[in-house]
Amino acid sequence: MRPVGTRGDGGGSIRNRNNRAAAKRVSVYMLAIYLALVCSVNVALVAGKHHHHHQGGQEFKFDPTNSFISLVLPHDTYPGYSIQKFTANFTGPNAPFSSISSYSSKPLNYRLLETDYSKYFTVLEDGLVMTTADLSPLVNRPVKLVVLEETPNSTATHQLQLYVMNRKDMLHFPTMLTDVVGQLSENKDGGTRVRDIPLLQANSARGAKTVIYSIIGGNDGDAFTLEDSSTGTIGTTIRIDDPRKHGVWLVSAKPLDREHREQYTVAIEATDTKRINKAEVHLPVHITDVNDNRPVFGKPDYRFTVTGVKAITPAGNETVTWERFTSVGQVEAKDADGDKVAYRLTNPSNTVVMVPQTGELLLAGEPEIPELFVDVEAHDLRTPSLKSEKPARVLIEFVAPDPLPVILQHTGHEYQHSHRRDKRRVTRAVRPTKRIEFTEADGDTEGRNVFQLEKETDRETFKIRDENPWVTVETNGAVRVKKKWDYEELGPEKTIDFWVIITNQGHNGE
Repeated sequence: MRPVGTRGDGGGSIRNRNNRAAAKRVSVYMLAIYLALVCSVNVALVAGKHHHHHQGGQEFKFDPTNSFISLVLPHDTYPGYSIQKFTANFTGPNAPFSSISSYSSKPLNYRLLETDYSKYFTVLEDGLVMTTADLSPLVNRPVKLVVLEETPNSTATHQLQLYVMNRKDMLHFPTMLTDVVGQLSENKDGGTRVRDIPLLQANSARGAKTVIYSIIGGNDGDAFTLEDSSTGTIGTTIRIDDPRKHGVWLVSAKPLDREHREQYTVAIEATDTKRINKAEVHLPVHITDVNDNRPVFGKPDYRFTVTGVKAITPAGNETVTWERFTSVGQVEAKDADGDKVAYRLTNPSNTVVMVPQTGELLLAGEPEIPELFVDVEAHDLRTPSLKSEKPARVLIEFVAPDPLPVILQHTGHEYQHSHRRDKRRVTRAVRPTKRIEFTEADGDTEGRNVFQLEKETDRETFKIRDENPWVTVETNGAVRVKKKWDYEELGPEKTIDFWVIITNQGHNGE
């Protein structure tokens, strides 16, 4: 006799095997039921959408603001006309796409769900929607189509809304507008009409009752606006109730700067009150230049140094000569309008000449002094022409090669003798600024000596560098009143500033 426990274990094993088999069968059944439910739900959703489109097509209202693709077709669109092509990547955040199950693979098939209007259209396997029949029966009726996109593991719908209109009722702009280019001078006040663009009038062959015009693109910086030709009202949206007689002008909204931007392409839309019937035109506008910028020098002051060359005089002495037409230096000014710039000396000089086209200074003759100041003026080559607000001041220094022995001969005794010294480059030094306070009464007498400049050597002479309306400087350093001082005319700083050039004549005038 077998132990009870052993038989019990064996019986338990048989029952466990039966239970596991039953569990497998239940799992298979549950999986089958689950798949059936998933498939049923999927089909029901599609059928529900299909049913909705079929039953509610007549109640659908054309709404161009929704997320569907909205198109207007003329009634005489021929069969076989391509309307829209859907692609597998049509999944943008605002795209007319509603996913029923996860979109994860390449679509294998597109088909058009049956509606009251599906007999007028078809969709090819690649997602291209086309017309298949005359659309005249659909005039003034909103049409909604649903394209089903099917893959092995997903289903999606694309929705397309159409509105069929009689071509004679469709708005359009005159075809001649495609060839016009508007012109507007820079700096013109707001409200200035753009030249060469005629009155904008969109209409239909049978005549529209009301047309609404709007600027819908290309209006960067709100540069342009519209003007009602009947009332003069200005705005970016204008309503015209008599489109056969009136329209809109394209006008500037503010002064425009060509140097900031010289070309615009303004998009203007005309639509009916329901915003179904639309026409659009793109108008290029060129901002023309006005000579409103003076040439400006890169810097107010220039300094050039010209070095002479050694030469031997007929007497056998070494001296310095200066080659004629030697390049001294070049000044430069720029014009913000892009105009060419020419240059000239404000006062003629026997020492240097100016090349007008380049701004280059050339040596024209032997320099008589070691330093020369000239003022250069720039002007643009326009009519009328504008010149620089201030001339550029140019300092030219004439120096000898370093070192250069110079023989100075002089007679004054019974025999001739020579003094020999080395003449070196001229160096310029700036002495400390002198500041002296006066009262207005100190300058009430013209010619009065108000103070004296100190000499470091007896051979120094003084000369005021720039003309000053209030003071003058004599060669001995005396600073005198040139014009009676007026406290109110001295400016906010209440100062008289001037530069003085000090020249050391040296021995025997050197």
